[in-house]
Amino acid sequence: MTNARNSNSAARLIVASVLAGIAGSGAQAQSSNAAPAAASAPGLAIAGQASANVPFPFPHGAHPFGVGPKLPPASALDGSDVDKQNGGDKIDPNRFRDDSGPSVDTPYHAPDPVTAATAAQTPGAAAASTFTSTDWPTFGMNRQRTGYNPVETVLSPTSVSQTTMKVHWTSPVLDGAILTQPVLATGVSINGVLTDLVIVATEGNTTWALNANTGAVVWKSAPIPQAVLSSTCSGLFQGKIGVQGTPVIDHPNNRIFVASGKGYLHAYDLSTGADLPGFNLPLLDAANASPRTMVYGALTLSPDSSSIYVATAGDPCDTQPYHGQVVHATTSNPASILQRWYPDGASGPNGGGVWGAGGVSIPPDGTVVYALTGNAFATPENAGFAEHVVKLTPTLAVAAANSPLTPTPNEDADFGATALLFQRPNCPTMLAAYNKSGNLYIYNRATIQQQGPIQTLTIALPSSDGSNIGLPAFDPVLNQLYVVSPSGSGSNNLYKHGLMALSITSSCKVNPTPVWQTLVGVNSPTFNPAIPPVAANGVVYYADGMGNDVFAVDATNGAILFQDHYTPVQSGEGNFASPMVVNGQLFVAGSDHVVHAYGL
Repeated sequence: MTNARNSNSAARLIVASVLAGIAGSGAQAQSSNAAPAAASAPGLAIAGQASANVPFPFPHGAHPFGVGPKLPPASALDGSDVDKQNGGDKIDPNRFRDDSGPSVDTPYHAPDPVTAATAAQTPGAAAASTFTSTDWPTFGMNRQRTGYNPVETVLSPTSVSQTTMKVHWTSPVLDGAILTQPVLATGVSINGVLTDLVIVATEGNTTWALNANTGAVVWKSAPIPQAVLSSTCSGLFQGKIGVQGTPVIDHPNNRIFVASGKGYLHAYDLSTGADLPGFNLPLLDAANASPRTMVYGALTLSPDSSSIYVATAGDPCDTQPYHGQVVHATTSNPASILQRWYPDGASGPNGGGVWGAGGVSIPPDGTVVYALTGNAFATPENAGFAEHVVKLTPTLAVAAANSPLTPTPNEDADFGATALLFQRPNCPTMLAAYNKSGNLYIYNRATIQQQGPIQTLTIALPSSDGSNIGLPAFDPVLNQLYVVSPSGSGSNNLYKHGLMALSITSSCKVNPTPVWQTLVGVNSPTFNPAIPPVAANGVVYYADGMGNDVFAVDATNGAILFQDHYTPVQSGEGNFASPMVVNGQLFVAGSDHVVHAYGL
């Protein structure tokens, strides 16, 4: 995804941060004539060009074009060696259409004693019409990565405002920047007391469990050595890498799974943080070892929690040799590797990383697994299954694939994002995939290979350094996608930078005209990741990566209900963690090494 530029000093990182901060102070707010409405936040940066002039190693960045061996793009059942992995040449793709079944995982509804314990400590719970405590167990709330919490009742467009939302607490300063989305387990027994735990993992390679009501540290994992980047790629987080993929909670078995900076799978006891025996499983194979290979994406449990999927990619500079892959492992004691799938084969061209913050996506019935892949170091760059939307079987054979763009020297067609799986009632199952070209591709999940994308919306300017790497959220109540554009769409001029809502029509299409657009955050196609928004109960929440602001906006019209400039960064990289809203609180984390909790 990037070339190994030797611009890696911590000093440059700090300069980039300072310049971004200067660009973010005192800038004039922007307005938009986009129909039907566009709101803007006062005092926010409208350009981050200063930071664009200070290059630094960042995942998903620019890379040399047209290098490496020649290998054509692949497709399911094409007879190629790369397709034969895990028996891919023998599958019946009609068994893996993913065109039926429930549209989303059923959220956890806590037992009455747990709900009562949470409600008693949640401001605003007593005034809500109903209240049920729930978990936020994985990136995006569910395996479909919708980013939507259907259980929330406390925070709403009528209760959230600049005057009503308060900082409930800020955590102690932890031991590193936080790239992981916070996750929450409700009603965990801590010394016999039912306690809600907010859990984050840091670049310090430590997993922290915080009391959701106070921010106090309940436990932290035992020290684990960080991955140390090579001397030619040492800029990001001062060259020491810890946990970057969001952990996943296995509540029925009272444990949480984490992939360390060096690529080992750990399982921690939810109540104590003890490193459970039978794990410490090396996820990386010998040919793709740390520090050249890392886990950026969230860990994903199978629906029955018997196995786990972990995606890997290269280091921030794409240092070769490495082969991205999806790893499938057991969650039993002892854990073991079941299958590996390489977008370009274990011995094919380098690259093919799976970089998205959500890892892979899985429908509720677990019949398939979706991965979005980055470039190969080959000619063309979408060789094999690189730069593809890929549907895999549970045992990691390719059931369908599509590469929507033909790579050119002037355009980066990587997928640095994660697939969003969504469905409007009475419509086909659908998939949204954000590409570094600035395109948002919409697929019918049953016809990915036969039909390709059914819609292409150019949401943002192209970016080779990782700006268009987020994923939308899906609101099943309003049937809307919430999408972030880091830079607007240039000459198209339909889409402005910031946050927007796109409706799913009764004809099962995405209406290209936004329902609303809200101009928030830094306006730049450079070093400006589209942090995935989340939504609940009529409110959309967005944390701007380089602007270091968090927003709550009305889901019906985009009006800004609340904003806070919550964190000066410590590490110089901006704040890249998606927020979480659950049980009447909004949780935000970032490069200030701190978790912030907001509520009524």
